[in-house]
Amino acid sequence: MNILDLSSFFQTKAQASDFASRIASLSEKIYETDFNLEKQLLNEFGLKKKDRFMTLLHENNVSIESNTALKEFFTQMQQQITSLPLLTLTIAFEPNDETMRTLAEWFLLNINKQVVFEIIVDRSLIAGAAIGFNGKEADLSIHDKFSKVVQNNFTKPTPAA
Repeated sequence: MNILDLSSFFQTKAQASDFASRIASLSEKIYETDFNLEKQLLNEFGLKKKDRFMTLLHENNVSIESNTALKEFFTQMQQQITSLPLLTLTIAFEPNDETMRTLAEWFLLNINKQVVFEIIVDRSLIAGAAIGFNGKEADLSIHDKFSKVVQNNFTKPTPAA
């Protein structure tokens, strides 16, 4: 199976699930007599993602005239989505779309892998992040360091005069 770059379609676990269900819906409609791929893509994903999807089909030499080829491609996409590694990212803020795209691109460029993010917002982290991936976890937040600074500087009794 060719590895498809699906990062322009989704970054988070919820988005991947939504994308997969939309692909399943398309897959079910392929053999309908009035099936129009571009119209269905536009309805499911909007103009920008429809265009990206058509480019992906072209890059993978999938004939849009062949229902069988489309069905196989959709099945390949579904399989890839379910096999993508999950990275749990606990951060102190709700990331916007640009932040998510930047994170996804970083993994593609530096690790050469697409990952699906499970985002957990924990404002007590203050800054930094806690990361869980492949059964390993790392807390790279400043929460503990900040707590120690506060404890050492603000909880010491003041000397009597």
